[in-house]
Amino acid sequence: MLNYIGLELYDDGYTGKNVDHKIIRGPRLEQLVNICPHPPYIRNMKEVPPSDNVVFMIKPFRYDQSKPNDYPFSINGPNRYNDVWNEHYVRMPCSPLYVSKKTRQPQWPIFCQLLLQLKQKCDNRSATIDDLKNAIETFAGRSYNIDSLRFLITESFSAEQRSYFMSAVLANICTLALNMDILCSQPPPLLRSGSNRSLTMSQQQAASLLAASFFCLFPFRSDGKAKKEYDHFQNPNFNTLYQRGPKEKIEKLRCILHYFERITAKMPNGVITFQRYSLHHQDSPKWAQSEKGIAPMHLTTGKRIEDINCVLQVDFANKYIGGGVLTAGCVQEEIRFSICPEMLVSLLVCEAMEPNECIHLLGCERYSSYKGYSATFQYAGDYVDNKPKDNWGRKWCHLVAIDALYFRDQTTQYHMKNINRELIKAYTGFYTSRQTPDCAYPVATGNWGCGAFNGDKQLKAIIQLIAASQTVRPLIYAAYGDKYLIESFSVVFDHLINQRATVGDLYRYLQEYSKVPSPPSLFEYILRTPAKQLRS
Repeated sequence: MLNYIGLELYDDGYTGKNVDHKIIRGPRLEQLVNICPHPPYIRNMKEVPPSDNVVFMIKPFRYDQSKPNDYPFSINGPNRYNDVWNEHYVRMPCSPLYVSKKTRQPQWPIFCQLLLQLKQKCDNRSATIDDLKNAIETFAGRSYNIDSLRFLITESFSAEQRSYFMSAVLANICTLALNMDILCSQPPPLLRSGSNRSLTMSQQQAASLLAASFFCLFPFRSDGKAKKEYDHFQNPNFNTLYQRGPKEKIEKLRCILHYFERITAKMPNGVITFQRYSLHHQDSPKWAQSEKGIAPMHLTTGKRIEDINCVLQVDFANKYIGGGVLTAGCVQEEIRFSICPEMLVSLLVCEAMEPNECIHLLGCERYSSYKGYSATFQYAGDYVDNKPKDNWGRKWCHLVAIDALYFRDQTTQYHMKNINRELIKAYTGFYTSRQTPDCAYPVATGNWGCGAFNGDKQLKAIIQLIAASQTVRPLIYAAYGDKYLIESFSVVFDHLINQRATVGDLYRYLQEYSKVPSPPSLFEYILRTPAKQLRS
């Protein structure tokens, strides 16, 4: 532990427990979030020509807040499903080419009959958890353990909650799945590695796709049945979430079922976009030569990233987007996807990320409150998301998924090869090609790639400061409850500003630090080493 101007700088790992006070450093948060208080400008949807790289599943739609009951229409209209059955699109359960291995007959008419039977039981208030289990197993053609789902519905729910779910909510999930061909009218394309491609759909279409995930309807994506073409995709079906596991699985399920409760009461009429971005090699910065100044930064222990509005929020992602959200994982990414279940659609369409890639999720609504983290995570009731919408109908919520490296040997993260990889990943996530105030709004991040990924908080803090400064975006560093990191980072930041340090200087700090045998902490090294010493 180093004492610098009376301030203790801690290098030990922080547990993430709340503190009894809040620490705030830097410019006021209100000052930064007011850079772009309204959704960023975007051309009207009808002015954006569809292409292979810009895919719409809805007809051109313009949001008008004076018409709250207007819903987007599916791209092909309600009575025409245009099927595509190949490796470039989601293989839909409603495809006529999805056939039984035994009979070679299409599966969808059989699935519809089963869904109608289950819905009828729901309408008659006679549906049981075993009816649901039998339906899921029939769709999948195999047995499943659904102990977590069973416990939630039969033990955790009150009698009133159980009755409402097994009648009204489950009936609505059946209807959403049954109407998949009508609501979606075509399969979503896959956002494969190496592409710069966006997919825009309505919240209602997302609900239909999630209903199919609820019933484990997507073919070739689960267990040993996965086709080779999906080797680098997540399983979007919920079968693994239903299995026996730790109590946080039940809490994640509670959030997802609450989402279905909410859309049963009122179907949202907004729009969401998933966008894959790959940084071209020629766009990679020459870090050591950069003369860009250090970006403004606000540091706080009192805010979670998802509670900071009007910013680009960072998802501490797995390269397989969503991470363990549908298994036992329950840290930052998994929690975010649980309280905003429309984000789960990304598991269906997004291939694993390469080092120069990120995935943007725009407009996804939040439905649940929560408390705790990891093993202490709990659903904490309804959340009403009142964010404004842009003219496409997307809520002013912009999340970017960037995956950090996992370091089995923590010392290897200081090798320049790995530092450069993390710099490119953060830069890719923060990058915008339009440097205007409504595009270069702040980035809200925190201890990315630390915790289970064994990242050094101080190194990741400097890497993200470099990336934000190079992209000319203010940084909001939200390390919830981590007063030691915030206090020490604040001292280092002030030290850098006083030296008029540049991005190039910060990069040279990392280069020189990587060469030091048995080095002190990175923050200590920066405080001891004048920036001008590195410029010679």
